[in-house]
Amino acid sequence: MAKSSGRIALYELVNKARFKSAQQKALSSIGQTSASSVEPKAEPVVKAGPAWSARPKAIRLYPDRIELCFSWQVMVIGLLALVAILLVFFRLGQIYSLKKAETKKAPQNAVSVEKVIPQSSVAETKTTAAAERVRPKMVEPMGDHVIVITSHDLSSHLEPVKQYFAGFGIATEIIKKGSRWLLVTQERFDSPEKAGSDGFEMKKKIISIGANYKPSAGSGFEPFGTKPFQDAYGMKLN
Repeated sequence: MAKSSGRIALYELVNKARFKSAQQKALSSIGQTSASSVEPKAEPVVKAGPAWSARPKAIRLYPDRIELCFSWQVMVIGLLALVAILLVFFRLGQIYSLKKAETKKAPQNAVSVEKVIPQSSVAETKTTAAAERVRPKMVEPMGDHVIVITSHDLSSHLEPVKQYFAGFGIATEIIKKGSRWLLVTQERFDSPEKAGSDGFEMKKKIISIGANYKPSAGSGFEPFGTKPFQDAYGMKLN
């Protein structure tokens, strides 16, 4: 049986009404979902914990060891500082060594006396010193006795004897007593006859030295015996 084109069946109207109602509910649900998605969501609050440095500590202590942790920049600076300190100590050592060497060389650079004093004065000084060594030394009187070494009628025979004793450091002089000439010591002593006195010791020395006296061969001077001057004696001065 053919359907009438001008009429709509009842079940179709019911289906259309249900479809529209479902469609509206779906649209309403979609709108609420879109609105809720637009609203800003509250961010979860995260409590800030303690700030930890990313850089490790330079010195780290462990129960069994100690670790040092430095950057290469710090190590380079430390190495340069160490080299600088070593150079400073090396330089100070050089300065100290130079000063010590100069101190040792100072006496060598001292000015010589002969460079300051004119040459003529130096020559005169040397001549005077030589003359002082040759000339018998005059000794101030110590006692009241002289030692008589020997005597002779002629003073010329006593001159060689005088020179002989001068060679041993014993200064003598020739004096006249009565008709004879005496060769006596210039130095004065305590009594030569008193054992232990300075005069006694000098008399022994004169006798020992005089035993070897011999005048020059062919001079004609008196030899004063085979063992001369063994009879030396002390004479007290007035």
